Amino acid sequence: MKRFLTLVFCALTLLGCTPGGKQAQPAPAEPEDENGLAFASLSVINLREKPDYTAELATQALMGTPVKVHYHDDTYWVNIETPDGYAAWVNDMAIEPIDQQRLDAWKDARRVIVTNFYTFFYDAPRFDAGHVSDGVWGDIAEWVGTRGKFTEVMLPTGKHAFVPTADVTDLRAWVDSRAAVVPADAPQAAVEKARNLILETAKTFVGVPYLWAGTSFKGVDCSGFVKTVYFLNGYLLMRNSRQQAVSGDPIDVSEGLDNLQPADLVFFGREATEDKPERITHVAIYLGDGKIIHSSQLVRINSLVEGEPDHYARKPLRACRIIGTQDAGKDVVSIANSGVYFN
Repeated sequence: MKRFLTLVFCALTLLGCTPGGKQAQPAPAEPEDENGLAFASLSVINLREKPDYTAELATQALMGTPVKVHYHDDTYWVNIETPDGYAAWVNDMAIEPIDQQRLDAWKDARRVIVTNFYTFFYDAPRFDAGHVSDGVWGDIAEWVGTRGKFTEVMLPTGKHAFVPTADVTDLRAWVDSRAAVVPADAPQAAVEKARNLILETAKTFVGVPYLWAGTSFKGVDCSGFVKTVYFLNGYLLMRNSRQQAVSGDPIDVSEGLDNLQPADLVFFGREATEDKPERITHVAIYLGDGKIIHSSQLVRINSLVEGEPDHYARKPLRACRIIGTQDAGKDVVSIANSGVYFN
């Protein structure tokens, strides 16, 4: 693949760019534990560019995401790397250290994924029980047993909790059911269904606030929105808009929008000049009929057609197609074949 990490942990440390194009704060040159592993242990963990709560947010990771540990400083800040190559800092309560044996066992274990926008993990199978943790769409925990309205799980910390059965589903079954992941030569009907599934998921985010570096239902930036929508449909994408702009199959938008199909990605920014190179700064999902959905102040729908009341007055610089390009060396990987969640 060109640049994609193939989303498996390796000996090399690749530092990704933040959504604004800056480099995330690297770990020290000689990491204390360069081969350490951990799980994200909170519903959403916030990775910062420096080991300080006032530092800029770099990205987020959902509960159950395997991460690589680079360095634990002398307070409680830990430098970790997410599967898509972002290295940044979290507090040590945001992760649960594990070893390779535990990770392999987790990949083979039965797990559930949260499929509701928001939920709670309780300390007993009752809605009036105490909260152990909140949960958001995409969080993963190990299945222990199902008791009617509640499913018992083991959280990444090892603590047992109970989540409403209606809010989770079996992870393996969920991955296998991602009908938006289709082969490049899929029949047109399957492709149309895939596009519609992407758009349906995207529209459920309308009204979610913009959050710099956000990649969860609690808040998303432009590329985090795209990444999360595709993740919830079985795809793993690169993190920021500049990386996403060279993923998948390129679509020519130099003469207008006619080549675009629903669910394609559309990119905006600064055009190249004699003095300065092109700079991609924003990404949206194309809805069709000249409309886009994107995170700009909040997740909203705009039109690229001049004269319409919701006109978004920026010219597309690039576009690409994600559907059908997975696992083909184009910086798009299916969850099923990523090696991140299954052996």
